[in-house]
Amino acid sequence: MATPFRTGRKAEVLWALPFVVDLAKEVLSEQEYMAAEKTAIDLVRSNQLRDEAVGRLKALVAPPPTRPLADAQDAIVELPRWTRDPVRLLGEYIDLLVRAWSFEATGDAAAQERSLGTNVRRMEPKKLGAPEDLIDQLKRYSSFLYSPGKHDFTAAKGQAHRFTAREVVLIAFVTMKLAERIKEISSAARLQSLLM
Repeated sequence: MATPFRTGRKAEVLWALPFVVDLAKEVLSEQEYMAAEKTAIDLVRSNQLRDEAVGRLKALVAPPPTRPLADAQDAIVELPRWTRDPVRLLGEYIDLLVRAWSFEATGDAAAQERSLGTNVRRMEPKKLGAPEDLIDQLKRYSSFLYSPGKHDFTAAKGQAHRFTAREVVLIAFVTMKLAERIKEISSAARLQSLLM
């Protein structure tokens, strides 16, 4: 089937893996989830609606306009054609916040060099007082979204590319919500978000 979307067939653009949808429904309020779904749908409608959807996504990942969020804003402009870079860059933002939080919580300088998954696993809720639900969500985010965004170049069965436009939109909304929660807990993460 011919398609204007370089990252997959037209029928795939609004498809999403169940774990992406499940994580989004768990992390986001119902209103935020519906806004994410509307944004995803608008990406594949008329040029005007696509431009408005891109504008909404850029506004979502705007604060503060520094790396890697500024890079993610630039990558979002290419949706729905290119999907990997926004996922990777949004994951880098969470990675930087978790590194700062992990260092603050543990006092271990090596936390600033560890991967997202390793830092999250070391943030033991019982020992460090980290919210169990947030740690669980970050573990899933790292395993199923960020790591594949950086390292996995294989597509899901029946899918032409690793991420669909809908998945990128849901991931953007989830990323910013998780970042908000991390910054509420960690003053080091708040400071890091201003220095990037």
